[in-house]
Amino acid sequence: MNADDQREASLAEKFAGSLLGLALGDCLGASWEGYRGTEVAEAYYDGRFDPVNLRISEWTDDTAMAVATAQSIVETGRVDGFDLAAKYLAWFESGGRGIGRATYHSMRRLQSGTAWNEAGQKGEYAVSNGVAMRIAPVGLLHARDISGLAEDCRICGIITHRNEDAIAGAVAVAHAVATAAAGELSIDTLAVQMSSVASSPQVSSLILRAGELVEVGQSPLEALSELGLGGSVYETVPTVAYCIMRWPDDPVKGLVSAVVNGGDTDTRAAMVGAIWGAQLGTSAWPDYWLGELPGAAGIREVAGQLHDLVTGK
Repeated sequence: MNADDQREASLAEKFAGSLLGLALGDCLGASWEGYRGTEVAEAYYDGRFDPVNLRISEWTDDTAMAVATAQSIVETGRVDGFDLAAKYLAWFESGGRGIGRATYHSMRRLQSGTAWNEAGQKGEYAVSNGVAMRIAPVGLLHARDISGLAEDCRICGIITHRNEDAIAGAVAVAHAVATAAAGELSIDTLAVQMSSVASSPQVSSLILRAGELVEVGQSPLEALSELGLGGSVYETVPTVAYCIMRWPDDPVKGLVSAVVNGGDTDTRAAMVGAIWGAQLGTSAWPDYWLGELPGAAGIREVAGQLHDLVTGK
């Protein structure tokens, strides 16, 4: 992809590309979550593994909660904590797949009558990526007006994670999505842009470290191992920045790299997909993936509705 491709993508294509990219990352990564080997990554970087061989699985919590977030914004016209909580709870009670610990306990508290803004998990178990994984629709909502983005991320986040670092990571991802959709994101300085809006010093410094590893040419296996492949926001958000910056002209390679290195693959890849899709639109993704993506028509529909809300159509 080059700069001309980026300019040609309409805002509507960027909205669709972001949510489809999120779902693709989730579905591609779901089969590899928890993988701890290096053989596949080594084969991929050596040119011995074709990404067409990656299997697209079903949605997990990443896509389901992101779609629920988008639907809530479309229906209420804003980020409404009460409505978001109701949609998340409905998904949970339907047997939501892949739910994390913090989200699980927050849903149980909602079931018991706890208010949406008091249900979120606190403490070390809430320093996870459960907010950042679903935050792309909030970023898209702010594609034409960045003001209020951090507060909307907080409203969305505290339903499940009352943790400042988890929310800071989500703000960094949402800001990247918003500025990408607006045509104001530079991939070369992504780490600086993301770190500048992350209110947590630790999250901010780790994102900057990802940029440094790109600059010095550290190998992907070594860089991603150093940054961490687990599910904490300290690991996932920096590795997302690395996977995008390391291959600034190749969204597919960035997305595949987010998968084959193992760990929390689906969530990392979902965020990579959301940011790249917002940057380049639907053209970022191969037809052979989009054609197999479960629920693609519904994702396109809610992306279109969110676009119409933002543009006043």
